[in-house]
Amino acid sequence: MALASVPAVAADAFLIPGFKAPEFTYVEDNWYLTLGLGVRVQPSYPGGQQYLGVPFPVINLSKGRELYDFQSVDDSSSIALFDNGSISTGAAWSLNFGRDEDDSPHLTGLGDVDPTFELGGFVQWFPVNWFRFRGELRYGMGGFSGWVADLGADFIVPYEQWRFSLGPRLSFAGSGYMDTFYGVTASQAAVASFYGNALPIYRPSSGLDSWGLTAQMTRNFGDGFTWGMYATYANLVGSASDSPVTSNRNQFEAGMSLSYAFNLGKAWW
Repeated sequence: MALASVPAVAADAFLIPGFKAPEFTYVEDNWYLTLGLGVRVQPSYPGGQQYLGVPFPVINLSKGRELYDFQSVDDSSSIALFDNGSISTGAAWSLNFGRDEDDSPHLTGLGDVDPTFELGGFVQWFPVNWFRFRGELRYGMGGFSGWVADLGADFIVPYEQWRFSLGPRLSFAGSGYMDTFYGVTASQAAVASFYGNALPIYRPSSGLDSWGLTAQMTRNFGDGFTWGMYATYANLVGSASDSPVTSNRNQFEAGMSLSYAFNLGKAWW
């Protein structure tokens, strides 16, 4: 994070906890591309009862001085356009992989949901160096069209090359997302019933769709490598919980990843 505008006597108050391996020397003003791969266990679809294992990529672009700033596993990819060391804001984007009708017999007749690219922005605030607030607002374009939003807070505990965090989460969704993942139209109900999956017509409401908790730990091995492990819990509420598509309102997810930071050199812009 850029601290140039913070008086020297107060700079430590805004330093975000992190870990730096002595074996890995980075250049503050250089750009680093972090790439990695992970695997996670997650519900087969939002509201699903069954679980499956899926791979996921780790992709992040940051300046050297931001390389080990705290990031939560459920943060969208982002780039800060304003950062004074404690408050930052900028662009955020994410990819929702959609839903396959074959993921569960409970989805028979509903059709597939194509992947959706979500684009928007974020605001992040560290009132103290061990606590973070973050909010995101994104608009989906693809399998669904509409707004989604996430709010969260994290308690952060660094220890040598380890870092631990725990915090609550709230997720909100507009009618476009809710209709796509939790709604059942008349035609879908008819097709589903034809195939023996009796579902009533259902029109969900927008608003809060889940509350939950995210915990994670990360370790810097040095030489640019970082390992991470996380677990999340989400409790579906409101229309998401009441939907006939939902088999289980309690949603769990866990995974781990390994990544490496590549030095791209100084920016030309």
